[in-house]
Amino acid sequence: MILSRTPFRVSFFGGGSDLPGWYSQHGGCVLTSTIDKYTYLSARHMPPYLGHRYRVSWSHIETVNSREVIRHPSVRGCLQFLRMDEGYEIVHSGDLPARSGLGSSSAFTVGLLHALHGLRHEHVTKAGLAREAIEVEQFVLKETVGIQDQIECAYGGLNLIEIDPDGSYHVRPVSLRPDRLHELQSHLMLFFTGISRTSSGIQDAQVASIASGSVDLAPMAAMAHEGLKVLTGSGPIEAFGELLHDGWMLKRAASSAVSTPEIDDAYTRAMEAGAYGGKLLGAGGGGFLLIFARPQEQQAVRSALGMLECPVVFERAGTQIVHSS
Repeated sequence: MILSRTPFRVSFFGGGSDLPGWYSQHGGCVLTSTIDKYTYLSARHMPPYLGHRYRVSWSHIETVNSREVIRHPSVRGCLQFLRMDEGYEIVHSGDLPARSGLGSSSAFTVGLLHALHGLRHEHVTKAGLAREAIEVEQFVLKETVGIQDQIECAYGGLNLIEIDPDGSYHVRPVSLRPDRLHELQSHLMLFFTGISRTSSGIQDAQVASIASGSVDLAPMAAMAHEGLKVLTGSGPIEAFGELLHDGWMLKRAASSAVSTPEIDDAYTRAMEAGAYGGKLLGAGGGGFLLIFARPQEQQAVRSALGMLECPVVFERAGTQIVHSS
């Protein structure tokens, strides 16, 4: 049995510029980090005595005899992509809910590919896993997705990811002084709105807007470099929070689908309680709300929101095989 562990990610700036419809014309850039919350995938060969060839355990339990009828799209797509049809048991568990804006779908795909390669005794690089996950999601499953999540969940760490028009990318690890890194993490708060949503509909609308020329993602991509400049500089860290606010205002203005009245109200309450900025993570519509506030004002923010909070701790390892037997 092989067990992989793959982190979720928090994207700060540049979301949307990693969609092919945008970067193929303009290039893209995102500033993002993985956190110490993970999705776990185990894979083993299915024993031949149990009456079925595949057992897939996620929020449902599937027992089927053909990979083509597996309901979970990523499981079906990864097995098809790797041409694996011998019969397998695949079990998933995660630290945070799916469809919550933390790159959970791509973390699942990256982690499953990692585990399946391990089951075949194959070593694959992080770059290879990112590339394969992009191919599975974009070409096998034909989903409307960008490429930052697959890259970030595979590599791990705090990174600036620059994307060329031909789809090649450059992962630039961001090295911060320990005190600056602590300062950044101590100002970040992550709250679960209680709303889970699929991002495909929102991203379909965004792709249509890109194609029509009615949305300009260049300012959002430029904010990734601005955010990096703040983090690596010596100025007040609060400028990072203010930049998050500016980015969220731009994202909300680009589409009415990225927020809801309830989320807008929660964000306003956080700002009134002393936050400098924040954003709804992922494509929008629900999931986790990232808030930037000074430590001395965070209790007021918690009280104002009344939501379940998840501590923000960065991690650097990316996807890993944590058990092999």
